[in-house]
Amino acid sequence: MNRTRVGFEGQSMRHQFVLDKKSKRLLEELAESRGGNRSRVVREAIFLYAEREAYLEKIESDPEFIEMMEKSAADIKAGRVFSQEEAKRYVAAKRKRK
Repeated sequence: MNRTRVGFEGQSMRHQFVLDKKSKRLLEELAESRGGNRSRVVREAIFLYAEREAYLEKIESDPEFIEMMEKSAADIKAGRVFSQEEAKRYVAAKRKRK
């Protein structure tokens, strides 16, 4: 697939893009359940991606989130962290005590 129609508020515009084999296969599979409409899949994907980006931007601009990340960064810098293996051992030991 080299070209698709992408609609926006009733207007259609032609766009060309290159897909790798896996992306093309996924596009075709997703389009099957939408009557073969690849353009619809692309429009839905763009809409969902934009929604996700807006959601992440909202989270990342939250003062509480920013404070939490600053505290986490300070803990990492000060060495107040556990390795993945240490955390696994801690959780496993805690489960044994129950």
